[in-house]
Amino acid sequence: MRNLEKFWCNDHLEEVAGDCGRYFPGGKEACLEQADRILKNSFVFQEHWEMERTHEAVVFWDKIEWDAVPFGDPEWLYALNRHTCFLILGKAWRYRCGEKDEAGRSKALEYGKKFVALLEDWLENAPLAPESRNGTWRSLEAGIRVEFWLKSMALFDNCPLFTEEIRERMEVCLREHAGYLLEVNLPFHRLSNWGILQNHGLLLLGLYFGENGWIQEAVRRLDEESHLQVFRDGTQWEQSPMYHGEVLYCLLDSLLHLKRFDRPAPRRLWEKVRKMVYALAAWCKPDGHMPCHGDSDDIDARDLIAEGAVLFKDGRLKFLAHGILLEDNLWNLSWEEKAFYDGLEAREPEEASRALTDSGNYFLRDGLGADSDYLRFHCGCMGSGHGHGDQLHVDYFSHGEDILVDAGRYTYVDNDIRKRLKAPAAHNTVCIDGENFCECVDSWGYSRMALPWKGEYCFLPGMGMVSGAHLGYLDKGVLPVRKAVLLSKGLMLLCDAFYSCGQQGQENPQAGAAAGNMGKAAVHSYQSRFHFGKQGIAEAEDGGIWFHSPGVQARMLCLKGKCRVTKAEISTEYNQLSESFCVENTWEASGFTSQFTVVAAAGAKEQLELSAELLPVSMVRNGRTLSGEEAEAIRIVKNGAEYVVIVCHQELISEVDIFTAGGYESYGKLMVFTPECAEGEVLQY
Repeated sequence: MRNLEKFWCNDHLEEVAGDCGRYFPGGKEACLEQADRILKNSFVFQEHWEMERTHEAVVFWDKIEWDAVPFGDPEWLYALNRHTCFLILGKAWRYRCGEKDEAGRSKALEYGKKFVALLEDWLENAPLAPESRNGTWRSLEAGIRVEFWLKSMALFDNCPLFTEEIRERMEVCLREHAGYLLEVNLPFHRLSNWGILQNHGLLLLGLYFGENGWIQEAVRRLDEESHLQVFRDGTQWEQSPMYHGEVLYCLLDSLLHLKRFDRPAPRRLWEKVRKMVYALAAWCKPDGHMPCHGDSDDIDARDLIAEGAVLFKDGRLKFLAHGILLEDNLWNLSWEEKAFYDGLEAREPEEASRALTDSGNYFLRDGLGADSDYLRFHCGCMGSGHGHGDQLHVDYFSHGEDILVDAGRYTYVDNDIRKRLKAPAAHNTVCIDGENFCECVDSWGYSRMALPWKGEYCFLPGMGMVSGAHLGYLDKGVLPVRKAVLLSKGLMLLCDAFYSCGQQGQENPQAGAAAGNMGKAAVHSYQSRFHFGKQGIAEAEDGGIWFHSPGVQARMLCLKGKCRVTKAEISTEYNQLSESFCVENTWEASGFTSQFTVVAAAGAKEQLELSAELLPVSMVRNGRTLSGEEAEAIRIVKNGAEYVVIVCHQELISEVDIFTAGGYESYGKLMVFTPECAEGEVLQY
């Protein structure tokens, strides 16, 4: 235990077990339930940051098969061999020991006996061998397993069944882990999340055994990997907030341990990690949960933001973590670190909206409260096999609940569901002629990807806009451009424009060839999809769409085309597939076309009235009324409050003139007017 005194919460384990039982009784109950399952060789993986959760127990009636692949998903094998079961048994041991009665002590000894039995069985039956390097000893699992072994050693330190002989056997195998992790360092590991997760384990081993060479090599690798993997905006490049979180946890934990052991770390690494914490805070919805962007689950990520506040002594991060500590924080922070967090003053950041421009992730908010609006827009790189075909996708969260969401990931098994959930049709974006702008060839690869074209953004107090485009339909001669606008709390607008080669009725041989229609713009069909949160019901009514859920209601209006409500797949956790509602808006056009979509939200029991209409746009000086291809305006009225938005689709002013629509006038490419702000706010010039 002397070697582990500076690790995690090991300086006050008894207090932590008591605090977790007091402040997180549900977590304690779930842990004991899991531990009792493990006593019967029954395994379900449902930890907070479990990368591939399971919901159906797998029971080994005779002998544990450490290389088993139930359900045809190798992720189950990997999850089993990370040994979260050791950690669960260790926590359960501490909980029962704290009960101070004979029944609790007896139950605790069952957990200790099972831990030793599982450990000895694994040591005997899952050796490192060439054939196990892609299974029980996959390098990613080896790195993660190190942490859980060290934590379980500390948790069972006062268990009489965890003898010195057992500890020595663990240490021999941990040294074997170190040699293996030192050996595995290919370009794949350096650029993917694997490298950081592995080398976090190597660093912990170096600190535990006092091996300076391991420590120095682990720090060197973590510094290089974070430099390669993390953009200047703080986003881990794989375009998945869940894997961003997994990487961030390992880097935060690494820096916290280096600090505890008074070991240096490169300034560049510190800065990358700080940016990662702020990027995660931007990604998280007002309830602290991550969106299901790319290969991600719906996870409360405030524990990582809180640990960032401790590491960087930053009151703004404490504010963004909602000022709380989650259960994982209590197990991971030392007594001194927890005390520091409790005394740290939370400070509200000056800006609510954030633009992560390197990764193409934009977050529009009207504030930073738990009930604030959140509009997420993505127009950026694919992000390896964990990225999805989600160019120009939007999420919308309002009044404490999801309204528009990403459909999630569900599985990594190479099947039709995996391909469907990665496709553009599973996201809130637009497809043309029923064809996806990117195509999966298997679980991880794409045969076709759309090059993003990042646009402009503007954030003002209480409102903002972001724009983007992609070249995924260049072969059709069509350029899709989307502008997402947060007008006010409970009101958002999407302006979609599609620029096509050739014009209807005009001869243009060169453009026509690109459009495949010999001089005229081809007729295309457009499909705009919107996936709603699984907690509610969407239905067509009164010329629009209503969405009702326990806490929020929303009204959607599409000003062109026809809308129909269908059922769709949604997965907010790995291995869990649910049904939700999807709205598909379709129309046909040749040449330039556009679409306006309005979504208004209110509390479930509040008033919500919404209307919207298109208005003509004219030039003040010469009086010319502009065509819809040049500019359009929309009047929106929500609960009696009027908004007029003018959108210019072309470059129009060659001389001095001003645009006007709905009784308002100004100059710009995207202008928002209200009776209270008749001069307007210009969000794009």
